Amino acid sequence: MRIGNSGRLSFENTLIFIFILIMIGIFLGYYHKYQEVAKERLAQEQVYNINTAIIVYAFEKKKFPEDLNVLTKEEFLIQGKDTLFKKRFLDFSPVDKEGYPLDPWGRRYRYDRKNHIAYIEKR
Repeated sequence: MRIGNSGRLSFENTLIFIFILIMIGIFLGYYHKYQEVAKERLAQEQVYNINTAIIVYAFEKKKFPEDLNVLTKEEFLIQGKDTLFKKRFLDFSPVDKEGYPLDPWGRRYRYDRKNHIAYIEKR
C-alpha cells in the first residue's frame, strides 16, 4: 500500500462495499420468494391431508364432519398387527385455540360443508 494512492484505495473499497450490498439485496429477494413458494407448496400438501382426513372421517363415522376442528379432536381405532390403537383423524400442527388447523400464514383453512372439501382462502 502506497501513501499516494490512499484516495484510489478508498474508492475501490467503496465500490466493493456497494457491490456486496447489491448482492445481499438480490439474495434477500430470492430468499423471500423461495419462502413464499415453500409456504404455498406446504399449504397445498396440508389441504390434501385435510381432505384425506375428511374422507376417512366419513368412512369411519358414516357422516361428514361438521367442521375441521372435529378432525383434530376426535379419534378412531386402527387395527395393528397384534393390537388396536387410537389415532386422531388429523394430527396437525399448528392449530388455533379452538382446534382449527392453520395454514402457513397463520389463517384457518376453510371448509365447504356443501361439497365437503377443505381449501385455502385466496390472498
